Amino acid sequence: MKRRTFLKNSAIAGAVPLLSPGLSWAAQSGGADKNILVCVFLGGGADGLNIIAPVGEGNYYDLRPTLAVKEPGSGVDASLDLDGFFAMHPAMDKLHQRFQSGDLAVVQATGLTSDSHSHFDSQSFMQRGITSQQSISDGWLNRHLSLLADSDPVFSAVGLANALPLSLAGNYPAIAMRSIEDYGLNAGELVGPVLENALSALYNRDSILDVEARKSLASMRELRKADPARFEVENGAIYPDTSFGQRFRQLGQMIRADVGLTTASMEIHGWDHHDNELQVLPDVLTELSNTLDAFATDMGTAMSRITVVTMTEFGRRVYENSSAGTDHGHGSFMLAMGGGVLGGKVYGDWPGLAAEQLVYTGDLDITTDYRTVLAELLSKRFGQNDFETVFPDWSPQAELGMFT
Repeated sequence: MKRRTFLKNSAIAGAVPLLSPGLSWAAQSGGADKNILVCVFLGGGADGLNIIAPVGEGNYYDLRPTLAVKEPGSGVDASLDLDGFFAMHPAMDKLHQRFQSGDLAVVQATGLTSDSHSHFDSQSFMQRGITSQQSISDGWLNRHLSLLADSDPVFSAVGLANALPLSLAGNYPAIAMRSIEDYGLNAGELVGPVLENALSALYNRDSILDVEARKSLASMRELRKADPARFEVENGAIYPDTSFGQRFRQLGQMIRADVGLTTASMEIHGWDHHDNELQVLPDVLTELSNTLDAFATDMGTAMSRITVVTMTEFGRRVYENSSAGTDHGHGSFMLAMGGGVLGGKVYGDWPGLAAEQLVYTGDLDITTDYRTVLAELLSKRFGQNDFETVFPDWSPQAELGMFT
């Protein structure tokens, strides 16, 4: 049967539909070192002022008379004290315990220094590691990996998401995977091997399409052989029964299966709280907190080589709106947990919430470019030193001293 006929009869029209796992391959590059980086993007613009609340500043309560979190020690649903000035949202009890034990660090008044308040633009800038529109289409994580690579493990860079995160797009081979179970041709135990053999025979030439198809089929076989799903959750960890929670569970399985993973990118959405923030924010925060805590519990001593970092495209406006929510802002927060993290501290310079200290139309200022945090992490944990390539328009700032 001709290749075109086979594809037409199979309702598969080209490489992208064929590769249902969501593969994104590129020219042969290399591996990375033994440490593992896990990046979590909080899509929608997380409200850093209610998540890591400046309870020590009176302006906070003046600007948010109904939305501000309660002061620590003020009874039911009180915020969780961090350092006497900042407090964590009460829905984050698990991560608060990590902070107290020194496993978790917080950065406040950080983020993307662009003046954009657009979700699309800000997410694109942040994942590409830049601050304005320019002819850079690849992601900062991909550029970082390309610089350090000296081998090419198939599952070195994985985006556990419905599509490849932009931060991983580029020349370095990266894979997008909705789940371990879905990673394959999805044709069943009987038809699957027959279809795989047929596709291998069809894509046996030297074109880019043939090469990429063969790589894809090889990666499916490699994952089946490694069989990450055979690994059970350890140390009594309980992952939330959500897409985000279960993707972290599967990330742990892939790490245990030793498939060569060095970089993973995850996303959790639901942070765009223009209204009803008091009702909506706690649930997504609980999911984030319980998932990260479950992952750290599950990994146990292996967390000494795994570093998790979170970021969001922008924060929320300082004052609450008339719909019991907050609108698009500027400065927000980051979290770092695990290997090399000097936790138990809130990092960054606090700019203040007085009227003259706010920027744009009432936003928290940014005193730490998010790339300053990432650069220190990449340098100290992964030996990266070419930040002109990784972050092309970034002006280096002094390190915060939050990683070893």
